[in-house]
Amino acid sequence: RIVAKIEQLIPYIEKYEKAETQLTALNKSFPDMLKKSILQEAVQGKLVPQNPDDEPASVLLERIRAEKQVLIKAGKIRKDKHESAIITRDKIPYEIIDGKERCIADEVPFELPESWCWCRLGTIFQHNTGKALNSSNHQGTMMQYITTSNLYWDRFELDKLKEMLFTDSEVEKCTVTKGDLLVCEGGDIGRAAIWNYDYPMRIQNHIHRLRSYAPVEVYFFYYVFYLYKRAGLIGGKGIGIQGLSSNAIDKLLIPLPPLAEQKKIVAKIEELMQYCDKL
Repeated sequence: RIVAKIEQLIPYIEKYEKAETQLTALNKSFPDMLKKSILQEAVQGKLVPQNPDDEPASVLLERIRAEKQVLIKAGKIRKDKHESAIITRDKIPYEIIDGKERCIADEVPFELPESWCWCRLGTIFQHNTGKALNSSNHQGTMMQYITTSNLYWDRFELDKLKEMLFTDSEVEKCTVTKGDLLVCEGGDIGRAAIWNYDYPMRIQNHIHRLRSYAPVEVYFFYYVFYLYKRAGLIGGKGIGIQGLSSNAIDKLLIPLPPLAEQKKIVAKIEELMQYCDKL
């Protein structure tokens, strides 16, 4: 009778074990799934209500382009020979480069509110990588720098920093300052953090430094990278080690909300993320 009862109960035990395993996996993945859902709503303009009195993103974009022209005239950056401009007509996005217009509807992952616009990352941010290691380089000043091993999502680990020689021109090109968005080009490609320290730091060549041409809410774009990475919208090409090249990051298609809404979105994300971290 004992054997018969055990054989009768085994299917229920196995069913319970399977359900318990699924529940454990769900509990483990749920916080990250919830974060992704929150960010998906945020970058689609669904997390906070639009305010018709906010300055539209198109005006912000013109201000960014004006600041970019100032830097070009001052000789601080080079003129983009193939400047991108994205317009929307009948809710369909078109990109204009060198006077030629093409439909990019197949590149756009979702629709945006009317006050938002699509643009290439290189339109908003000046970006460059740091210095490559070169054992034959014997000029410059010995200075500390960070690599991808120091850069994690929304944080840095700076207890073990290496040093190498930097010339004056390399210091200018490879130095990050407070507010710069740093993105991994290699390793865990797309991993990002904002440099929020009051002192400058140099970067190695596997890190992109993104510095906006005009004031924007940088944390909004950090969250764009966070979502894009988890949604599979950021990937690398190459053999063996994949990387996010300068050309790829320049052409990354991103949403641009009005500046006032960027700030409200970031505030709401930070409020909601506190609950996710407690799960």
